[in-house]
Amino acid sequence: MLKILSDRIIDTQKRAWMICLVFCAGILPLIAITPFDHPSADDFNYSVLTRHVWVETGSLLQVLKAAAETTVYYFNEWQGLYVSPFLQALQPAVFGESVYMAGPLFLLSAHVASTLFFFYVLVRKVWRGTRSQWMELSCIGLFLMIQLMPSAVEGFYWYNGAVNYTFFYALLMLMTGLTWYCDQTTRKAARAGLTVLLMLLGFVLSGGNQVTSFAAVLFYLICGIVRCLGREKKKCLPLFLICLSVSAGFILNVTAPGTAVRQATCLDRPGVAGTILLSISDTLSYMTDWLRPFFLVCLAAAVPSAFGVAQSFRRETGFSYPCPLLAVTGAGAVMSALFCPSIYAQGFSGNYRLINVAYFIFVILMVVLLVYMLGWISVKAEEAGFLEVRKKLEESAGRIRCRSAAVYLLVFLVFFYPVREELSGFNALTSLANGKAAQYDREADARIAQVREGGADEIVELEPFTVKPKVLFFEDLDRSPDNWKNEAMAEYYGCGGIVLKEE
Repeated sequence: MLKILSDRIIDTQKRAWMICLVFCAGILPLIAITPFDHPSADDFNYSVLTRHVWVETGSLLQVLKAAAETTVYYFNEWQGLYVSPFLQALQPAVFGESVYMAGPLFLLSAHVASTLFFFYVLVRKVWRGTRSQWMELSCIGLFLMIQLMPSAVEGFYWYNGAVNYTFFYALLMLMTGLTWYCDQTTRKAARAGLTVLLMLLGFVLSGGNQVTSFAAVLFYLICGIVRCLGREKKKCLPLFLICLSVSAGFILNVTAPGTAVRQATCLDRPGVAGTILLSISDTLSYMTDWLRPFFLVCLAAAVPSAFGVAQSFRRETGFSYPCPLLAVTGAGAVMSALFCPSIYAQGFSGNYRLINVAYFIFVILMVVLLVYMLGWISVKAEEAGFLEVRKKLEESAGRIRCRSAAVYLLVFLVFFYPVREELSGFNALTSLANGKAAQYDREADARIAQVREGGADEIVELEPFTVKPKVLFFEDLDRSPDNWKNEAMAEYYGCGGIVLKEE
């Protein structure tokens, strides 16, 4: 019986669905924990005006006007982001405490949908891969992104920070996918329409964080140059127009009055040369940390599909995967470029919400490099005359024996156990199972009830949280009522002041 089972074959389609199920199982706890989420820190700061307008008028139109006023204020007084403050002012708890869970649900959905779309264009349209290969590569990529992301709370559950980074990452993925359709369509009206749409999206993208907007500038500039060097030079015009739109927004962002105000608080900035050196240093440091054994074991599951798409792309285009070292260097240069805006402006690579975006792009680059390296190995094997070896590898890309899958599963579990507490889904599941998520929710609700009961001249004393679930808790209040976080929450709820009791 064991021999019969071990000789059974798991084809590409079955394997793709199995990997898809693993990804879904990992994300379910992250969805289940969203009802226990609560606003904190800048969630209150950016939405004071919109909340008061909603409470007083109940008019969505008036709330949108208040969000626009908030945007103008922050554009002039703190930072040059001209889209993010609008979204941050519409923090879901403005419309009711229980609505705050819509934030992480929206951000999770945007992240997953945009990444799936990006991989669909990359695998199905660019690499000419199959649907199963797209499912495998995208689900493995998403599993790595979400489960091993540097900070789930700053990536999804703290709305103010997450909407400024994760949402704009999703927008960048949407734009890169649509760019392929714009580049490939032969209908002039469709190309013109997509170009205008992408120009608008590019300007919106630049109104968010500077990392994704700078990445978009580089992406469209490089794509435009490549098109200019190719045979179809007429296709470079839409790319340069989109690049111009993104660049205009980026310049508006970095030269805004608010950006100058914020930069004045950052006294230790390294300059251009120092920025380049620090970005390279930070890139090497982060990549060393991210390329842990469990990451590599998960990436290994993508080898069959990656080899398959490498072969299909070679058959369709004749591409020979030259200079693999140059490809690795290029990936490292992209990662270093992502840290440059933050290091140049603030003197360090950024908070976890920014590092999350860099990590998402790192995972995509690792998948691309995996395909490239396997393609190069295949070409070298063919040139050396090992045609039988290459043929067997190509066959195995679509057919895996059960015993091979069982060995891989055992290796996966061995490497999973030491890092389980670092996985976002495991942390969410643990917090749900041990009751800490529910306890955090009750304590946050009790705080809100107490603050609402406080008068306009009363300073309310709040108990510290006894539990701090990793994926939900971002930052607590201070023991001083003059702290900006305390003042923001007091103004948001309309009490005289808030102070945190001694633990």
